[in-house]
Amino acid sequence: MTPEQDNAVRAQGRKCVAEIQQAMKCRPKPKWNAVVPPIIKKHHQKIAPLGISLVAFVSRIGRIQGRYGVES
Repeated sequence: MTPEQDNAVRAQGRKCVAEIQQAMKCRPKPKWNAVVPPIIKKHHQKIAPLGISLVAFVSRIGRIQGRYGVES
C-alpha cells in the first residue's frame, strides 16, 4: 500500500469513527447492529476502489482506535 493510499484509508476511518460516535450519542441509545454496519459500509465504498477489503478497513479502524494490536 502506498503512503497516499494509507493516508486515504486512515482519513476515511477517522470520518467513519466520528460518525459512529455521533450516531451512538442519541437518546435512547440505538442498537449497535442497527446503526454501525450501514455507516461502515458507506465509508468503505469510498475506499473500495483502492483494493481495501471491508475486513481490512474494520481492522484498520480498530487499530486507529487502539482497540487491539496494542501491547498493554
